[in-house]
Amino acid sequence: MGYIAFQKGGYRHADFTHKDLYNHIDRYRRSKVKNRDANAAINHLIGKLNNDPLFFGKYTFTSDKGLEHIFWADGQSIVDYHCFRDIVAFDSMYKKNKYNKPLVIFSGCNHHGQTIIFGSGLLSDETTDTYKWLLKTFVESTGEKNPKAVITDRDLAMRDAIKNVLPNVTHRLCGWHLQRNACENIKNLNFLRDFKGLIYDNNDHRDSDRKWAAIWISTTLLGVPGWKRRTKLVRYGPIFSYGISFFEYIRTTSQCESINSLIRFYVNRKNTLIDFMHNLDRALKKYRHNELIADFKCQCFKPMMSTLLEVYERYAY
Repeated sequence: MGYIAFQKGGYRHADFTHKDLYNHIDRYRRSKVKNRDANAAINHLIGKLNNDPLFFGKYTFTSDKGLEHIFWADGQSIVDYHCFRDIVAFDSMYKKNKYNKPLVIFSGCNHHGQTIIFGSGLLSDETTDTYKWLLKTFVESTGEKNPKAVITDRDLAMRDAIKNVLPNVTHRLCGWHLQRNACENIKNLNFLRDFKGLIYDNNDHRDSDRKWAAIWISTTLLGVPGWKRRTKLVRYGPIFSYGISFFEYIRTTSQCESINSLIRFYVNRKNTLIDFMHNLDRALKKYRHNELIADFKCQCFKPMMSTLLEVYERYAY
């Protein structure tokens, strides 16, 4: 703006404001990519493949030659998956892009307890067939290496797709999403406390069934039949881990909020597809930088021991 004002002989001679200028630049950039957005996204994948031999990308077209689904995972994500593929979490709750396409992020947890990304997909819809395509593509990207367990939100189409594509993989629902959904539908603090305890406490089958029955009665008294009916559809799926501590660890609030924070900070609803992909690349770099910092601290700083068995504890970190 300053350069243009100088050329005009001063700010008072410019017939537009600072905001007008940047709005014009933004419209120009978007119009330049708009008609070729799908091609730009595909060319981005091709460029990645040329520079990263382990990179995996796949996409499909609609009947009228429009971009339908797209999935990609870079080489580091694939390497991370082979190291930390015990449990994979994926969520389809995000639609932060210009075309309102559902974004699915496959994530896990590394040896520092940090969130890592295994792959990302942009879909045209949220049907069972679409999720089947996504899961098959994800498994293909990993060299047909299935995870031991998956954690998802309570999307029924996704659950059906998992049964079809990963029939021998344990499926759990994310406690953080269940709790958030309950908070959005029910404002009774006592109920929310009991519901949180049902999800996160170490319960055996009998305790879980007894507590669930009590909560079910309270939902009737609170008058929330809609939420009750929707939740009942997934009650007899594998909601709770029944004391399996590792499931509790992977589904903690910090892990789920990490992905939510990533989406809020790096992605917005005005993003074109190519903007979207570039922003996710930035997020990946940030995550990996944090991992390098954690690696450095483990190598250069002596951790505080909780026992006298220094030899064992030192190599546990």
